[in-house]
Order: sequence, then structure tokens, then C-alpha cells
Amino acid sequence: MPEYSTPMARRNRPHRVGFEQPDANDPYRAHRKAAEPAACPDCGAVQEAGRWRWREALPGSRELRCPACQRLRDRLPGGEVQLSGEFLAAHRDEVMARIRHVAVSTRQRFVLQRVMTIDETPHQVRITTTSPHLARAIGVALHDAFKGTLELDAHAQGCPRVRWTR
Repeated sequence: MPEYSTPMARRNRPHRVGFEQPDANDPYRAHRKAAEPAACPDCGAVQEAGRWRWREALPGSRELRCPACQRLRDRLPGGEVQLSGEFLAAHRDEVMARIRHVAVSTRQRFVLQRVMTIDETPHQVRITTTSPHLARAIGVALHDAFKGTLELDAHAQGCPRVRWTR
């Protein structure tokens, strides 16, 4: 992936290289709209006009588990982020704070994009997400904030992977 040294160059980069097409074989992808109104019993999200949103459930809403909660329940990630390097070991608190910020702000805007697990060892961190887009957003945020090397593998077996090292 090319280095982005100026704000102008950053604006011109592709937004979702390799992540733009939803996987047709994704078992959590709805192939048709569910009957509405519907609310997730686990997280409280509401399906409205074919989209999941953070709203108050309408009276008479039927229970329907959202795809993110179903992924969490099944422990089947939609994306993975792998972090490593000496910089990570020396600046773990700063890196993890940046990840938390991206995860919280993304979840507020996109109901189905959530962090599933964070597994930490002294020199590595592995994060699984419910969406490949959140995995990519975390990788890009770390690259923008701390530089390093960012690899996007949208065609990895199982789920798309993002690797960041510095």
C-alpha cells in the first residue's frame, strides 16, 4: 500500500480497496428485508426501512436478532485486525485508545459494525470485528495516526484481514 504523506494525497486514495463488494456467500447478509417493525433482543437496535438503527423500539415490534449480534453469538468474525511491532509494545496504551475511539465512533454511526474480541500478547494484538469495514477503519486510523505498514487482505480465507506493523 502506498504511503500517504500529504492531506491531499490522503483524500485521493480509494476508500474501500478490495472491501467494496459484499460477500454473496456471507450467511449473515440479508437477501431480503425482514418484516418490520423489528428490534434486536440483544442490543436493542431497530430495523427501520430495511436498515438497522439505534432507535427506540416501536410498540408491537417483533424480535429479530441483528446480524452483528448473531455474529457475536456464533463467534464468527466478519473482519480481523492483526497488530505487531516494537512500536506497539512501547506505545500500547496510545494504540489501544485509538482503537477504542474508532470502535465507539463507528458503532454510533453504523449499528452492525462492532468489535467482537481483543486478544493481547506482549508483542501482538488480534482484534476481531463483525464487519470487514470496521477492521479496515481501525487499520487506516492506526496508519494515519502512527504511520507504519498497513496491509489489507480482502480475500483472506475465512474473513478479510488487516495487518498493521511498526
